Amino acid sequence: MELIAYLDDNREWEKSDIDAQNLTIINYAFADIVAGKVNRQLKKIHLINELKEENPHLRTCISIGGWTADGFSDAVLTEESRTVLIDSMLDYIEHYDFDGIDLDWEYPKMDIAGIKSRNEDSENLLLLLKSLRAQLNDLGNVNNRDYLLTIAVGAAPELLETTATSKGHEYAEYLDFINIMTYDMRGAFSHTTGHHTNLMSYSKKSPVSAELSVNYLMEKGIPSDKLVIGSAFYGRIWEGVKDSTNNGLMEDAEETGHKTMDYNALDSLTKMHPENCYFDDKARSAYYFDGNQFISYDSVQSITEKVRFVREYNLRGIMFWEYSLDLTRTLFDAMVRAKN
Repeated sequence: MELIAYLDDNREWEKSDIDAQNLTIINYAFADIVAGKVNRQLKKIHLINELKEENPHLRTCISIGGWTADGFSDAVLTEESRTVLIDSMLDYIEHYDFDGIDLDWEYPKMDIAGIKSRNEDSENLLLLLKSLRAQLNDLGNVNNRDYLLTIAVGAAPELLETTATSKGHEYAEYLDFINIMTYDMRGAFSHTTGHHTNLMSYSKKSPVSAELSVNYLMEKGIPSDKLVIGSAFYGRIWEGVKDSTNNGLMEDAEETGHKTMDYNALDSLTKMHPENCYFDDKARSAYYFDGNQFISYDSVQSITEKVRFVREYNLRGIMFWEYSLDLTRTLFDAMVRAKN
């Protein structure tokens, strides 16, 4: 089972914070696409490469993109532009000694994040992945290593379809696995409280869940061992909840759930006020409610449930955003215990 951490080059963390012994992959975030080429001077990558020397099992991928990251649609538009992009990718991973590439395009054919999009994005993405996979294999033969190629995808069916062409999800053929971002499934655009990183569906009005995402992709023909579900090391906050029915769950709030709180802070809050902590057995998800503020988050219990689900469904593994958001290691340690 893969245990995959997204790690942000821009955040505060030290080499000693990273439990490299129990991680299998680090997706290092983020590189950008600027003028059709991969760009970004990384500040802390030397620390990660030191960890790889000390832990030979550990592999690293550069994660390219992220929310509001533009440049993909233009870069994959033509055979010539794809060649320029791929050449820059290969140069980049050799320069920084990465073991692979994780593409985080949010999202093809969709300009929800204010990025450029085209109807043909998914077809061009497929062409990119096919060529990139072949060239990574060639580079691997030269360097005697197996390079990974993965993508991150949204959890809702409409987001999962952004990477599919009219023929389906054939892009998966060229990937080692797919990281399903089973977090932020509710919050930023809704005044109704709910779980943002739930394992199971709990409401007909908002059925998205990790289980739904996995079943959706498996029904499309993608093998279970190519699927990775996600966990959140942060919570989403709704303030001004107007009704305490059902301990604030699925109630209207004055603000949307656009604010977040990392687990470093959540750990202190939940220990200080355990009487405000709840676990939804149907959704298999944790939340905090104090009569005004509702926070949806992953807990030790929900993490444990997710790892059990990975085993039950024979998935490739579990990943999380983002390592430094829980330097207490509470959630990652729970992940390791459940795995073992």
